[in-house]
Amino acid sequence: MQRCDLMKMGGNTKKLFLIFIVLSFGTFLLWLYLFCGNVEGSQKAVFFGDSHDWFMDWFNVVYYSIGKKPYIWGLTEERSLPPLTFLLLYPFTKLYGYDVTGWAENESRYEARYSQLPMDMFLMVMVLSYLLLFYALYKSSRLPDIRKALLFGILFLSGVNFFCIDRGNLQVITAAAIFLYIYLCYDEKGSADGMQYKTVIGCASLAFAADIKLFPAIMGVLLLYRKKWKSAILAFVLGMAGFLLPFLWMEQPFFEAMASFIKTAGEHASSYLTIAEFGFSTPMIIGFTGLSHGVLQVAAYVAFVVSLATAWSLRSYWKQIMLLTLTLVMTSGQQGYYCLMFFFLPIVLFFNEEHGWKDIFYVLCFVLMLTPVQRSVYVGDVLVTMRDVINIVLIVLYIELLVEAARGAVRDRIDRDAGRTGVAGTDG
Repeated sequence: MQRCDLMKMGGNTKKLFLIFIVLSFGTFLLWLYLFCGNVEGSQKAVFFGDSHDWFMDWFNVVYYSIGKKPYIWGLTEERSLPPLTFLLLYPFTKLYGYDVTGWAENESRYEARYSQLPMDMFLMVMVLSYLLLFYALYKSSRLPDIRKALLFGILFLSGVNFFCIDRGNLQVITAAAIFLYIYLCYDEKGSADGMQYKTVIGCASLAFAADIKLFPAIMGVLLLYRKKWKSAILAFVLGMAGFLLPFLWMEQPFFEAMASFIKTAGEHASSYLTIAEFGFSTPMIIGFTGLSHGVLQVAAYVAFVVSLATAWSLRSYWKQIMLLTLTLVMTSGQQGYYCLMFFFLPIVLFFNEEHGWKDIFYVLCFVLMLTPVQRSVYVGDVLVTMRDVINIVLIVLYIELLVEAARGAVRDRIDRDAGRTGVAGTDG
């Protein structure tokens, strides 16, 4: 695995970093100019698009927590979150006198966000979430502090971050937990397995992220790559406890509550058959290829299996994390724009290593992934938005890293076989 002292960063890496900063900041300035020129124009698409519904995700989850029956209260396909999420946000239902006579008719879930105390508490949680997020990124980066500040500033000014703030989504705290877990349990030094307090915190962070959003559990495979069996068992036990115990809090029988969760999760998945933003089976890809959602989703599942089976063979640390992050975001077909926040960590890790000029390909991909600039065009009868362009970039990255990982796994297998027979292996 390549490493470098970033205080003595090579010339090419410095130039790539500068190109990334300049281009990314340039796209932000372009977006800001276009947005200020017409706040109701196309650049508004970087947000959710409803200027009367800021912080919707937070306040909706709080609202659905009323009465401790989240899976039978409200719009069912929007309530597929694991029970820990509703348990944690339940205390916030006490901050406002919500109207519970009917979820569809009343306006109290919208009015709450214009009230002082509910909004103050929401902002406090978001600030704490961002502090944890950037703490984890700071500890993971080996750049000098001034470059860290520049890099983190670019991440904060990205389109995905604007959207996440607009929604008030728990993605911020989820990403922070994943980044903290990777830093504590899977750093480049490959610390030995054990129950040190850092390991326990890291495993608890992974369990927390999985119990909030489910899909981050994929990152647990990193413990298996390093053969950290005790840590893997601890993370699994904590994750299962965090998933199952909150069902006991609900005003429903345990198994009835679980059945309600499974039902709403299925309805949520069905709703993404036609509106998926990122993945192999988005409306744009279906429109261009003529393939069905089912066929494209099978391709995503194949990519999922291959990536988990081969990611360990990638020689670059940042590529391992990037490939698994792509697996996390691209496989389910149910991930929204804010899920791109998971890519903050592999981007930070990219600049921890030495690079040649050919790696400008990755830098340009990062710029496109983060840009807040919005543009929509029709290609024939198919509408292509900026998020579609980002999705194509992610697919290209995914396939490129999958091929590299698969080749590395085959090469390692050949080398191992050659070692057993005493014959020198060959490079693929």
